[in-house]
Amino acid sequence: MKKLIAVAALATLAACGGDAEDASEAEIDETIATQPMSATNAGTYTSTAEDGSEVSVTLAENGTYTVMQGGDMVEAGTWEDNDRGTCLTAEGGDGEDCWSIQPGVDGMMDVTDSTGETMSYNYEG
Repeated sequence: MKKLIAVAALATLAACGGDAEDASEAEIDETIATQPMSATNAGTYTSTAEDGSEVSVTLAENGTYTVMQGGDMVEAGTWEDNDRGTCLTAEGGDGEDCWSIQPGVDGMMDVTDSTGETMSYNYEG
């Protein structure tokens, strides 16, 4: 919503005699707003929990996921990419939990959960 207001304000300035730079900024903002969001790759994301156990999150092509910790399945459900990020909805849960998954350093993926905590994961597609 704020992005739309900013674009509208820039367009209004350009229409009221704003300089060419203002119009270009409006065009750039509009282009950014209409670009499709990046898709998360299905595959397995693996990390180490604070207790030293291995944690893996497998996002399947069919929109399901599983979370394994220490060799035990601790969660399963469905996942999708939407405007809030990569969102997981656990079976029997109370709604979706959205993550941001971004490339990190040394080939790792940085996964930030809904509380703002970020962990680095290995990715295997």
